[in-house]
Amino acid sequence: MRATIYVTDDDQSVCSALSRRLAKKGHLVRSFHSGESLLEAVGYEIPDLLFLDLKMPEMDGLETLRRVRQSIPTTLVVMLTAYGGVEDAVEAMRLGAYDFLIKSVDFSSVEPALNRALNFLTLRRRVEYTASEKQREFSWNHVIAISPSMTAVLERFKRMAAEDTALAFLHGEVGTGKEFLARVLHYNSQQHLGPFVTVICTNQNVPRLESQLFGYERGAFSGANQAMPGMFEHADGGTLFIDEIEHLPIPVQERLAEAIRTRSFCRTGGKDCLPINTRLMLASAIPPDHPGNESTFHPALLLLLQNHQIRIPPLRERKEDILPLALKTIQTYGEEIGRPKIDIDASVTLLLENYEFPGNIRELEALIKKAVLGSQGPILSSMNFQLENAHDVREDTSQNKVHIQFELGRHSLSEIQSIVIHEVLRLAKQDKEEAARYLHISPQMLEEQM
Repeated sequence: MRATIYVTDDDQSVCSALSRRLAKKGHLVRSFHSGESLLEAVGYEIPDLLFLDLKMPEMDGLETLRRVRQSIPTTLVVMLTAYGGVEDAVEAMRLGAYDFLIKSVDFSSVEPALNRALNFLTLRRRVEYTASEKQREFSWNHVIAISPSMTAVLERFKRMAAEDTALAFLHGEVGTGKEFLARVLHYNSQQHLGPFVTVICTNQNVPRLESQLFGYERGAFSGANQAMPGMFEHADGGTLFIDEIEHLPIPVQERLAEAIRTRSFCRTGGKDCLPINTRLMLASAIPPDHPGNESTFHPALLLLLQNHQIRIPPLRERKEDILPLALKTIQTYGEEIGRPKIDIDASVTLLLENYEFPGNIRELEALIKKAVLGSQGPILSSMNFQLENAHDVREDTSQNKVHIQFELGRHSLSEIQSIVIHEVLRLAKQDKEEAARYLHISPQMLEEQM
């Protein structure tokens, strides 16, 4: 990478030689001969890397470092000295120096230090870019919440992000978006720079699930030839999302409840307690008040779930969100496959709003993607969707009848007419002449009304 590097040394010959060496490698280099001139410069530009002499008149390197860290905390600082001193090195590191080098005639130690610093800067930029991308992907604006039930959930999540709540239990039917909402909370809270670690209990080897969560020490069980950290440690400083906890063995649930209560845990086979510095989010399709939960959850964990629960409503309870979710999926998926200008007609709106969606958002997204892939033109109609359990249109094949349900005042006559035509076409197996005969109109008029 090409970096902006400042070199500060009161010895002008050293400063010039080091600056030339760095500039030859393609970096933008500026040189200064005092701590005062350096501090003035960083008020206008922030360097990526700073080489700073330890011994300078008036303001020495340590005092300069102390002030630099206050004004430009992200800049990496490499301290330079003509002779080694353990106390100075320790103090420099305590003040936030990245590296500490002994100056040599040929600057042989500078290049390895430079490479280490540039590798660190490259990695940090990648992490920062990924974090910023995730924050955009999981911003509050990406949560569709027009319905009252979902608006209340979103407001609850925003309060949790502001209050830095350590525990939450999300319960809702399969496909309601529990993990997505957990990620939204993570990337809009203080934990956003930490990792988001997911554990799905049904995907784990049950006998090893306990050690995967809590880690284990060497010799804890057969095959444990070395100590290994668990998910709690991997999620340190971030969020640990444990999904489908109803499949977590009861003894492990008891241990999890104790870890939540004490905010600490021990590795399997270990005795030393480790603090938990993690937001813990548990999720399940089973609500805490479901009959028979006494056999599904350990009593201590069940009590915690009841006190920290958030119900995610199914899609059938948030009808106002269906169309915005559908349009968002159409736009996102259309852009992915190179068809960004796909739209829907009124028949699709009526069809989707009156469908029960037993698979919730996950099913809606799958239906949209399938319809987009199967479509030819830029407009999706009800013919692109196959909803066997749709409530908006129900067919009595024995009497060759079609019944349509719609909410008064919500749809126009033309919208209702469109859905009728497309349903008759479906019954006629897309034979327009037969459909026109059913409707007592000409095929030409059928084409005009579609």
